[in-house]
Amino acid sequence: MLRWVIAMGAVLASLLSVNAVFAEEDKQSLSAQGWYEKMLDKAPMAMYEGIFIHQAGNQMQSVEIVHGARDGQIWERLLHLDGPSREIIRRGEDLYCIHPNKSVEQLQQKGSSPFGNKPLGSSRQLSKAYQFRLIGQQRIAGRLVMGVQLVPIDGMRHAYQIWLDQQTYVPLRTELITLKGQVLERYQFSYFKVATEFNEKRFEPRSVGVELELAQEGEVLQASNEDVLEWRLNWMPIGFVDQASKGYAPKLSARRIYSDGIVMFSVYVENVDKVQDEGTVQAGPTALSVQHKQWQGQTHRITVVGEVPSATAARIAQSVELL
Repeated sequence: MLRWVIAMGAVLASLLSVNAVFAEEDKQSLSAQGWYEKMLDKAPMAMYEGIFIHQAGNQMQSVEIVHGARDGQIWERLLHLDGPSREIIRRGEDLYCIHPNKSVEQLQQKGSSPFGNKPLGSSRQLSKAYQFRLIGQQRIAGRLVMGVQLVPIDGMRHAYQIWLDQQTYVPLRTELITLKGQVLERYQFSYFKVATEFNEKRFEPRSVGVELELAQEGEVLQASNEDVLEWRLNWMPIGFVDQASKGYAPKLSARRIYSDGIVMFSVYVENVDKVQDEGTVQAGPTALSVQHKQWQGQTHRITVVGEVPSATAARIAQSVELL
């Protein structure tokens, strides 16, 4: 009996070793697009905790994250470690914001990336505007990662770089960079630990005395029919999609949001009494362009803001036409 147990143990060990070899070979054969697709598939359901640094321009913020999955739904807790205490807790479709005064607000959400901010597009959508390239292997937070670069085809947007953990496919660093190589925004883990099981207590609020069940639902602003302006964009970079077509915003709205699967920009059109504060500026990853146009004797202000080059934001604003 003992010999049989030992023999079976040797067989199982051999099978595990073979499977590990095949898994490693499979990773080595992945293309840049393959790594990105693995991230979309595996990272949302991964279980881990850590601390990452968010850098935008000259501003830096450290955030604690606990991420996991329960019954096929994402659970996540984000705690800002610098400045006033702010906490975001996600439990499947429920999203809560705990403010510094310990008031709790329930927010509406439409998807989430592994860092809990915005959804990432499919490789099919991104291939319209980006080329996928492998950067190579390196170490981040003590773990082996593979770098993937998304290079814009048209030069009308910034490049994007992701370094994926080779075990979980979670991005341990992401960078939004200009075509000249300047980093505009960066998320990077300084500490990352894989969890072996789901622990509900890790997703409880760190703020003492806070009860999520008492959350107030966030106010949703809706324009009346009289305030809605019918307008269109006559130009925008290839690959961007109006989020209204995906149910993210009303189709007839003074403000619309567009995404190419990586970055977003919004356009806001409103009636004003006079022209003021016109121009285009870039602050870290975000460009802001304000222009004015006359339609039927009325002045309209057009505001474009998003993670695009300032020249692109200005051209988008110029293309707005009132219908």
